[in-house]
Amino acid sequence: MERAQQVLKDTFNFPSFRLSQEQVVSRLVEQNENALVVYPTGGGKSLCYQVPALCFDSGITLVISPLISLMKDQVDVLVQRKVKAASLDSTLTMDMATFVKSEVLSGASHYIHTKACLLSSAGSMKILYVAPERLNNESFVQMMSQVKIALLAVDEAHCISQWGASFRPEYLKIARFCEEQDVERVLCLTATATPAVVDDICKSFFIQKEGVFRTPVFRPNLSLRVEVAETLPKKLDILVPLLKSRTGPSIVYVTLQKHAEDVANELLARGLSDVLVYHAGLPAPQRQEETFMKSADCIVVATIAFGMGIDRHNIRQVNFFRFLHPYFTSTLQVVHLFMPKTLENYSQEVGRAGRDGLRSECVMFLAAQDIPVLEGFSRGDTCTKRDLQLWLQEVALKTPASDKTLDFNLYEQSKSYDIRSNVLNLCYAQLELDYGFIRAVTPFYSVYEMTPRDAAGRAGLYNDKSREAATIRSHWRDKGTKFEINVVDVAARTGADRNDLAKKINRWEFDGFIQTRPSQVRAASRYAVLEKALPKTADGIEKIADELYARMQQREEEGVAKLKQVLELVTDDECIPRNLSKYFGSEDTVHEDGCGLCTFCTTGQGVAFSPQPVVNVDKRQLAAILSACHERDDARLLARMAFGITSPRLTALKCSSSHPLFGSMVNADFNALVTAFEAECAKVGHRSATPPPVAPKKRTYSQTKSQTTTRGGRGAKRGRY
Repeated sequence: MERAQQVLKDTFNFPSFRLSQEQVVSRLVEQNENALVVYPTGGGKSLCYQVPALCFDSGITLVISPLISLMKDQVDVLVQRKVKAASLDSTLTMDMATFVKSEVLSGASHYIHTKACLLSSAGSMKILYVAPERLNNESFVQMMSQVKIALLAVDEAHCISQWGASFRPEYLKIARFCEEQDVERVLCLTATATPAVVDDICKSFFIQKEGVFRTPVFRPNLSLRVEVAETLPKKLDILVPLLKSRTGPSIVYVTLQKHAEDVANELLARGLSDVLVYHAGLPAPQRQEETFMKSADCIVVATIAFGMGIDRHNIRQVNFFRFLHPYFTSTLQVVHLFMPKTLENYSQEVGRAGRDGLRSECVMFLAAQDIPVLEGFSRGDTCTKRDLQLWLQEVALKTPASDKTLDFNLYEQSKSYDIRSNVLNLCYAQLELDYGFIRAVTPFYSVYEMTPRDAAGRAGLYNDKSREAATIRSHWRDKGTKFEINVVDVAARTGADRNDLAKKINRWEFDGFIQTRPSQVRAASRYAVLEKALPKTADGIEKIADELYARMQQREEEGVAKLKQVLELVTDDECIPRNLSKYFGSEDTVHEDGCGLCTFCTTGQGVAFSPQPVVNVDKRQLAAILSACHERDDARLLARMAFGITSPRLTALKCSSSHPLFGSMVNADFNALVTAFEAECAKVGHRSATPPPVAPKKRTYSQTKSQTTTRGGRGAKRGRY
């Protein structure tokens, strides 16, 4: 550990490790064993792999992270400390991507400074950041097979567990990648993990009990308060004085994008300044770091995209948290203006407050009208069993291509079978990982443009005597300074293997001969057929569809149960931090007498709150939905429209968020709606009528405003955030 201590001081300027960082580093560096770290936000998880990365004499540390923004921030900090680090992601230019790959393979000394990436000279690449989807990329896997991976770090590791609130199917494949690439050590990192999630992670990566390092969820300087306010104006009556008395920045979390805009406008109207809006729907320039660095005490009204991250958007979360640097004498407030969906979300989001050690208030608002909207998030992912069976039938009966692969257009399948894209991806992952029928393989490109880097690179192309090289040279188009080849066409004409041709081109790039620009992607969702074939009989397909559907329903009920856990946390006659710690398996970290700061500890009783009573299914409202949407083959589709849950098919039918009846029965029990609509569908034999085209009436401003105020924004956009 002497070397690790030196790296900590010389490179990171810390005099000593904190929490259990030293034990984690020792387990990785000295014991060569896998580990799991469960530290709160800001607890120093990154050092647990950054220090070991610089202690290994050879090999690279590969970091799997779901956030491009986080990767870039980490790289910036590391490079400033003279650490050879980079991220390999979709935002890099062709030149930068080529350079990073060559550094990973060769360790050549270069100095390049761009906005996307900065690499210092001297020495080979030490730390490479990639998204989990990169593990399914043909070129990347080929490159990493030639590199020793001394350590693989999995950030946001709770996404691996199907018991977790943020489960992501692409994370399931990380363990298989580790095995196939013979990774020497694995470090999993997360800020939130229940005992069940910890067990799942440990099983996936063979982590022993002594390899789990966690710190308590309890933060003694946080005051966890709960307020009950039934309408948005009443919430703001409580919130505005709180914000006016703040001593630092504040994050106000909301549920929907529309909420963010509306709340920010109301705060400005009530005399607050420095109010910023943040959500995934904003144009990219408005989500850049400069927006959130205007002052040290601004108010950010945000969806959970802020601080939690969404893969497809460039969210600069870390820059805002630079507000939390110890030199500030102020502290951060966190407000949940709408109840969080899970205790995991709540714990992670309040964990951003008070990281300077000063007392910080965290306030959660409860309103009965908000709960159906949140429940809709859990209900929205379950499709019908019939649609699931039809999708599975298409997959099972499709004839493989000559290379024994199947390709599908998931966008079209999502619309055709009314299955959300994230759910469809999970279904494919289950066929792959649970059943072993298929295996995802990288999308491939038809056309490669190859530009020799210099005269030596051009000579390298001609000196390659392999069969693949000769085939490529015989069929490329010489365009003066570059060559172009359609490998799909060449493979069809010559009988050569397209994969072999692509690998040769990638090899030339790795060797520094060329820069490549692939284009014309083919088979964006492509799967190899494995020996264990999908059943092709009706009974076999139905059996698997039933199993997939049962798991889908289970996840739905788990989501609803997690929402109830949040309510139980704050309404129970128990100290809130103690209850929260109990959920995460560490209740002993809070004194039996409580924290002394939360609502229960200061009032002596749990919050008095009754969820909005579920109303019976109104026959007139039911008839209105049936009149507006003439589909009768899917009771769940009609129930979604009535309850206010979007789906690909509802959007195509114009019966989604723009329709005045969308969400008109949000206070009814969702399952009761399904039953009621099922009875109506059965009357016509589950057949759809062909309605005359009727344009739905647009809501007036007064209608929208009234519903937003009295029903929690029922008609607002309800996409995931």
